[in-house]
Amino acid sequence: MKKLRIYQPQYYKKFNCIGSACKNNCCHSWGISIDKTIYDKYMSLDDDAAVEFREKIAITPQEPFEARILLDEDGKCKFLNARGLCSIQARFGPEYLSYTCMTYPRKFCNVNGETEAFLEMSCEVVSKLILFEQNIMRFENAELESNRSIFHNSTMDASKYTAAGNVYDIFWKLRTISILIAQSRNYRLQHRLMILGIFIKQADELISSERDEEIAELADKFLERLDTGYYDALIKQAPGAIDLEMSFVLGILKDMEEKGQILFCKCFENARKGLGIPLDGGELPDRLSDNYRAYYEMYFADKEYILENYVVSHIFSDGFPFNYRYTDGLVKNYRELLVKYSLVKFLLTGVSRFYMKFDKRKVVECVSSFSRSYDHHVGGALVIK
Repeated sequence: MKKLRIYQPQYYKKFNCIGSACKNNCCHSWGISIDKTIYDKYMSLDDDAAVEFREKIAITPQEPFEARILLDEDGKCKFLNARGLCSIQARFGPEYLSYTCMTYPRKFCNVNGETEAFLEMSCEVVSKLILFEQNIMRFENAELESNRSIFHNSTMDASKYTAAGNVYDIFWKLRTISILIAQSRNYRLQHRLMILGIFIKQADELISSERDEEIAELADKFLERLDTGYYDALIKQAPGAIDLEMSFVLGILKDMEEKGQILFCKCFENARKGLGIPLDGGELPDRLSDNYRAYYEMYFADKEYILENYVVSHIFSDGFPFNYRYTDGLVKNYRELLVKYSLVKFLLTGVSRFYMKFDKRKVVECVSSFSRSYDHHVGGALVIK
C-alpha cells in the first residue's frame, strides 16, 4: 500500500460513492479513458474475455491513456450490467478498473511537487456534499493510501505567470486571500466578488510591472479593509452591482445546451420558463433584471453559502487566480470565475422560480449537470475568449 501526503478540502474525506443508486451516474454520456497499464491487463486475460474487451473499447493512444470505453446507443458504458453496476469490477475485482473509473470524482493536482486533491461537482453526490455545508469551507493536510500510483490530472506551472523566485509563495498568498474574500460573510456574495475583482486587478498590475514583492502587502491591506467596512461606500456607489447581462448568459447556456446532456438541457429549459424567457429566442420580457433579483432574494438570500461553496470550490480546484489550463493572466481567470458564478446563479434562480420553491434536489441536478456540460465539454476558453 502506497502512502501520499495531500492537501485537501475537509469535505474530501466524507465522500462515498452510491453506485447504481446515483440518478445521473458517471458511467454514461462522456468519454471513459483506459490507462495503458489496465489496457495491458485486459489484453492478458483469457481469449474470451480479451475478445469482449476488444469489442467494447476503442484504441485512442494519448499519454497516459491507451484507449476509451465505447458507449451503447443510450450513451451508457457497455460494461454496465442489468443492475446498472460495473461488470468489470464484478468479474475481475477493483484492481481491473481503469484509473478514471477508480478515481472519479477525485482529482489530483501537482503544485510545486505537492499533491492537492479535490472532488468534481459533476458528480451529484459531490455537489450535495459541497453545496449544503453551512460552515465555512476549510482545508487540511492528510495522508492518502492507495495500492496504485497517483496520476496528476494537472500540474501548476506558476512560473508562466511571473519570473519571481518565490512564485509559489505568491500563488499561495493570492489563492488564500481570494478564498478569505469569498468567505467574508459580512458582505453579500456579489459584493465579495466585486472586492475580489479589485484585488485581482491590482495583483495582476503588480505582477505585470514586476513588483511581485508588493503582493504580500497588498493582500494584508485587503484583509484589513474587509474588517473595517472600507468597501461599504464603494459597494453603494456601484451601478447595478452584478446586474447580469441576460443575453450574454443565455447565449453561453444555449451553446452549452447544444453540447450538454439531457439533464442540463432540462434545467436550462425550466430556468428560462421560470424567468419568463421565450424558448424560441424572442425578445426578453420587461423588468427581467428586476424580477430576477427579486426571485434570487426570495429563494437564496438566506442560503448564499450554496453559491459561496461553489465559488470557493472553483478557486481551489482551478488553482485560482492562476490556472492549470491556460496562462492568459489573472484578470481573465477572474472573469471565468465570475462567468461560472453568474451562470449557476441564473440556473438556480430560474429553476427555483419554475417550481415555486427552493428544492435541494433540483439545486444538485442543476449544478452537477452544469459542471458536466461546462467542465467536461464546453470549457472556460469558449466562455471567456
